[in-house]
Amino acid sequence: MILRPNHDDRNDKLRSEYLYKPESREAALLLLRLIETKDRGSDRPTTRVRLAEITLKRLWNRSRLSDQFLAEVSEWLLTVGWALFFAGSTYAAVRTSAVENWPPISSKRIQTELNAVRAGKFDFAALEYLFDGSRGDDQVDDEDDRPTD
Repeated sequence: MILRPNHDDRNDKLRSEYLYKPESREAALLLLRLIETKDRGSDRPTTRVRLAEITLKRLWNRSRLSDQFLAEVSEWLLTVGWALFFAGSTYAAVRTSAVENWPPISSKRIQTELNAVRAGKFDFAALEYLFDGSRGDDQVDDEDDRPTD
């Protein structure tokens, strides 16, 4: 009888090492480490980053990014001043201190419209131009583009 070494144990160990999926706190730490490497060699700290979905999947060893997992990672990141969010076709992270310096906007600007909404009398069709697909984010608001009554 010839005894051959059992390679299954070694293969199982190797397989299990590559199957580890970081928990949400660990995932947040890995993302912070990645951002830290971007800061090296720069005179200014990073305040925003764009993150491809594949980057996050590789970073966190996941084939799918569930909403619950992303929410948990986001919660951890918020505790250290970063906000993680989905931005249409990619993910992004922004330092909350940078956002706090942005100009605020208040709903008081459209109080008349809000009163009409609450009363059930607002004509939402009048705002459809805001969803016009030809209008890019980089275009300046021009009152001439708005429909007239």
